[in-house]
Amino acid sequence: MNLIESFKIAIASIMSNKFRSFLTMLGLIIGISSVVTIVAIGNGSQNSIKSTLDNLGTNVITLQASRGVSLSSTEKLNISDVESLKIKFGGEILDVVPQISMSATIMEDVDDTSLTLTSSGDQLSSVESVNMLYGREFTLEDLEKMKNNIIVDNELAEEIYGSLDEALGQQLFLNSQYSYKIVGIYEKKDSNSGFSTAKGYVPYTTLQKNYNAGVTFNSIKIALESDVDPSAFGDKAISYIGAKKGNAEDHKYTTYSLEEQIEMISSVMGSLTLLISSIAAISLVVGGIGVMNIMLVSVTERTREIGIRKALGAKYHSILMQFLIESVVVSGLGGIIGTILGGFLSKTASRLMTLETSIDVNTVILATVFSATIGIVFGVYPASKAAKLDPIEALRYE
Repeated sequence: MNLIESFKIAIASIMSNKFRSFLTMLGLIIGISSVVTIVAIGNGSQNSIKSTLDNLGTNVITLQASRGVSLSSTEKLNISDVESLKIKFGGEILDVVPQISMSATIMEDVDDTSLTLTSSGDQLSSVESVNMLYGREFTLEDLEKMKNNIIVDNELAEEIYGSLDEALGQQLFLNSQYSYKIVGIYEKKDSNSGFSTAKGYVPYTTLQKNYNAGVTFNSIKIALESDVDPSAFGDKAISYIGAKKGNAEDHKYTTYSLEEQIEMISSVMGSLTLLISSIAAISLVVGGIGVMNIMLVSVTERTREIGIRKALGAKYHSILMQFLIESVVVSGLGGIIGTILGGFLSKTASRLMTLETSIDVNTVILATVFSATIGIVFGVYPASKAAKLDPIEALRYE
């Protein structure tokens, strides 16, 4: 008996007991669809987080004090450190900005009068990855002359002045004491929570002048050239600042970058997806046991048929192959249906979670191959039992 005939007989046997065959496949269908769906959601979540962080800029590192370390007044980061970093690593960096942030009140008729003032240098889009819509970024002159200029988001500009064109060049009054000229407007991005306070960027020298802010500060943001490795540069920056402060051996400073966070999150998400998928895969083992059980029933039901075939000259390997193929077909069909169902469920989850799920082709191939493998593993015993039947005893079986 050739493979094509064996395959046809296997299909005929499955079709003659449709409901029983479906119940046999059900465990595999649930297991495969669960694994495909979970991996798709995990990949989608991982890609979404990575994309969000990528938009913030992966070539930006933050230099700050190490966690739990106490710094003296001379060891704290200051404006001298900012200037020194610019001079020391001028060929590798785009901008160095001390991190200064404070709350201000908008003296205009708006729904939310809160505004967060954030320090900026002359390379705002490099450090913060903002998308400028109108106007310009700050210049070296703005920083050197400590000009009262500000860059605001498009939503705030439209709310106060009606249009972006009208907003450009207007004076924005804050805290009843300072007015800032709007020189640029950037596109406000939605936050994950759906709510975010308006943010305005001001030259860091201006914040120091107006609010006596930033004599010392907690951290410095450094935007790097695209060909500079953030991790390697971070080590150099730490060594330089440590030597400058005279505490290089104490390891009082550290750096972190979005690239490091992306790698960490990707690793955690990958491990979590693998763990949940492994739990879901347990149902595949249960499905395999179901396949073996139903194949044993099939061998019992077809004992006389096996006896007749053996009496007509069928060899051990022919009988073995016949039942093994039937087991593989049942498992393979379960795997294919489970994969299709998993694709449908992942698309449904994508719409419900507003998340772009990603179905990995390798996962689909692995799931299909694995289901067929289950058919072989759990079908060997029933097939072997059928092939070993004594033809005379089989013919006598009622």
